Amino acid sequence: MAIITISRGSMSGGEALAECLAAHLGYPSLAREVLVQAAKKLGVSEETLRGKVTKSARIWEKWTGDRRLYLIALQAALGEQCVSGNLVYHGNAGHLLLKGIPAVLRVRLIAPMPVRIRTVMERKGLKYGDAQYYIKCADKDRVEWTKFVYGVNWRDPALYDMVLNLDHMTLETACLVISATVKLPDYQVTEGVRKALADFVLACRVKLALAMSALTRNIEFEVRADDGKVEIFGEIAAGGVLVRRAGPSEGDILTMVRTVDGVKDASISLRRFPEYSEP
Repeated sequence: MAIITISRGSMSGGEALAECLAAHLGYPSLAREVLVQAAKKLGVSEETLRGKVTKSARIWEKWTGDRRLYLIALQAALGEQCVSGNLVYHGNAGHLLLKGIPAVLRVRLIAPMPVRIRTVMERKGLKYGDAQYYIKCADKDRVEWTKFVYGVNWRDPALYDMVLNLDHMTLETACLVISATVKLPDYQVTEGVRKALADFVLACRVKLALAMSALTRNIEFEVRADDGKVEIFGEIAAGGVLVRRAGPSEGDILTMVRTVDGVKDASISLRRFPEYSEP
């Protein structure tokens, strides 16, 4: 009874490990399915969403509202899949999307470079040097993207509960190690964990509604949920003579939030600041 996230480099065996775990534990194994669900919520294509949440960030790139919206949608879709526990997720940044959620076993998988290169050669039809370059670029993009979005180094072992090296063990052994670990008390989905998951999902739903609304899409909010009671925190432009654009009222935001499925009550705390027109 646990949630397992698998992080790995390109062509490192993450999908095969997820399938092995699903067979051993009887858990569903998800990756693309969460992306499809998130895209459906937003009314965009899977390819559009995949590009927004996986393409590398360049030093001149700004954090856009669209990218933030798509990331929130992905987090909400993954959260909804996790509510019942018992899940193996080997998609994009699961260990970071579920940050702070208990009973999640965060696994990092490392595979020998020759094995990765051989896999790319077989799947992509590339020569050895081209396959090596493909992996180098894919890993570099992943490192840059994770640092840009989350401010962390994707390779940092402190982000994971377990790091497994397939240079030192077989995939089957790695599967058995994880299967045994998730049976320990720390990874059991208790009633307390289920509540934390339900609160997390509701907070994600509210954040997604705020990010999708024309009224609030350009404002970043923090949202907390507790048994259907939602607290919203954010910064917003105040009204005034020199203000270029006044923000929505607290009443307008609360009215919208209370329409979100699962919200029983809502409160809001906005810090208003002056936004001056350009000279």
